Amino acid sequence: MVRYSIEIGQQEQDILKEIVLASDKNVKKRKFATGLSSVMAVIMLIYTILCFMNSRIGYGIIGLLFSVFFIWIIINGANTFQKKVINIVHSKMDNKLTSGKREYCFDTDGITVSSDIGNGTNHWNAFKCWGIFRNYIYIRTIKNEMVLVNQNDLSENDVKELKSLLSQNLKEETL
Repeated sequence: MVRYSIEIGQQEQDILKEIVLASDKNVKKRKFATGLSSVMAVIMLIYTILCFMNSRIGYGIIGLLFSVFFIWIIINGANTFQKKVINIVHSKMDNKLTSGKREYCFDTDGITVSSDIGNGTNHWNAFKCWGIFRNYIYIRTIKNEMVLVNQNDLSENDVKELKSLLSQNLKEETL
């Protein structure tokens, strides 16, 4: 059994957002948006050149603006857009759910959670997977919520025991 206590502050919230951004699903969405934007940027650049060659300056300027927009998405726009959406969703959540003190007890039955808003045990079948991101171990629930554990706050033996419990009961995810 491993006991762990954490005060979820801004640093932990930022780590959780980075984990969400690094998930396979979001990476695939960014790659798709980048690929689609690449094709659209080429099409818009060709359109812009044709407009300027045919003295259609107004349409050429609009085409140039769209080209710049698609190039921005290629460079970093998809990532920026996803971060903005995550921040909007996070800002609408109740502060009691996104911050505060949490105490976890990891054992063979599952994870017992104690917080300001309640206590309960989640059996292992309530979780999908676990992984490591920087110095944090995260455990993803079937509702895509996460339990976050800073490995630096645990002893070496507790880290080994926790990883053993997680490996026995869940699949490991790599980001």
